[in-house]
Amino acid sequence: MKGEWRDFFYFSKADRRVLLLLVGVLLGIVLSVCCFLWLTPEADEPEDEEDSGHYAALLKQLQADSVADVRHDVVYAQEKEREPETFFFDPNTADSTELLRLGLTPWQVRNIYKYRAKGGRYHRPEDFARLYGLTKGDYDRLRPYIRIADEYRLMSDLYPQGMPVRDTLERRPRQEKFEEGVQVELNSADTTVLKKIPGIGPYYARKIVNYRMRLGGFVAVEQLAEVEGLPAGIERWFTVIPDVTQPLFVNRLSVDALRRHPYLNFYQSRVIVEHRRKYGPIKELRALSLYEEFTPADLERLQPYVSFEE
Repeated sequence: MKGEWRDFFYFSKADRRVLLLLVGVLLGIVLSVCCFLWLTPEADEPEDEEDSGHYAALLKQLQADSVADVRHDVVYAQEKEREPETFFFDPNTADSTELLRLGLTPWQVRNIYKYRAKGGRYHRPEDFARLYGLTKGDYDRLRPYIRIADEYRLMSDLYPQGMPVRDTLERRPRQEKFEEGVQVELNSADTTVLKKIPGIGPYYARKIVNYRMRLGGFVAVEQLAEVEGLPAGIERWFTVIPDVTQPLFVNRLSVDALRRHPYLNFYQSRVIVEHRRKYGPIKELRALSLYEEFTPADLERLQPYVSFEE
C-alpha cells in the first residue's frame, strides 16, 4: 500500500521542472494582481459644487488682477513724458522730430501732418492755437518761437494798407533806393530795408530773408553769392556782424532736420547720424573728415554753425 502511494507521488526529473515552472507562473500572477490593487489610487471623492464655484471665481479674479496690473504698467510707460524744448520753428515745414521735441504729443503731430497733407497752411502764429488738444500754457510757451515764412503768410499781413493801386493816368511811384555808399547790416535787415538796395526787389528780398533763416544767420558777406539770381556786385551794399541764431545741433537732429541746412545734403546728414549711432556723440568736426562725403571745404564752412551739445 505504501509503495503504491509513493509511486503515485513520484515525479520524474522532467515532471518536477514543469511543476516548478507552473508554480512560479501562478505565484507571479498573484503578486502582479496584489501590486496592481495596492498601487491603484482610491476613487476621488466628488468635489463639493459650492467649493468648486468659489475656486473658479477666485482664479478668475486673480487673472483679472494680473491683466489689470500689466495694463497699468503699460499705460504708465506710455504716459512718461519727455522734457519739452523751445526753439524757432515753422509749423508749415517742421518735421515730426522737431514737433515732438517741442513737447507735442504723437497724435497732435499726426494731426499737423494730416492738415498739411490736405493743403492746410498756418498763415499766422495765431493759427497754430487751433491745433486740437493744445493747451493755453503750451501755446503761450511756443508762441514767441513760431516763425511763418513769407511764402505762407497772407497778402493782407504782408501789405497791411493794401496793394498799391495803379491809376490808369498815373504811374506808380518807384521804390525809394539808397544812394551809393550806403551799407546795410545783413543779419538785421528786413525785407523793407532790403528792397531799398538797387537791384533788389520784393522777390529777392524775401529770398535773402528765407535763406538767412535756413542758414541760421550770415557770418560773411560772401555768402550772399549762395542766393541764386542776385545781381553781381551786390555784396558792396552790405556789412555783416556774425550772428548764428540757430546752431546746428549735430548730436541731436535727425537726418531730415540736418539736411534742411543749406550746407548739408542727404548723404552727409546720414553719415552724421550713422557716426553717432556707432561711435557716440561727435566732439569735433575733424571726426567727419574720414568720410568721403565731406571735403575740407565742407567742414570749413560748417564750422561756425555746428554745436556739439547733446
